[in-house]
Amino acid sequence: MKIEISKRFVKDTQKITDKRILAKIQQVLLEANQIESLTNLSDLEEMSGFPNFYRIKFDYRYRIGVYCEQETIQFLRVGSRESFYKKIPVTDNNETQI
Repeated sequence: MKIEISKRFVKDTQKITDKRILAKIQQVLLEANQIESLTNLSDLEEMSGFPNFYRIKFDYRYRIGVYCEQETIQFLRVGSRESFYKKIPVTDNNETQI
């Protein structure tokens, strides 16, 4: 599968200072790079009400928001669960993403 990483995802990861969390993010990206099907990605769950939007729970407090279409996985946002669901799946100007 093809992987795309948004600028917002990069900015979100730069705000994280915990090296353990950053290592887990790296593991998720490596795993996503090696899979052949979306169903092979661990801890992936579809977000209700938003087709093709998924979240990956990789830590008890952190989530990664992804958008999947055909053979492409777009990593959109990463953040703590307290604020994650307010950011996904909308953009900064409150319009529906993609």
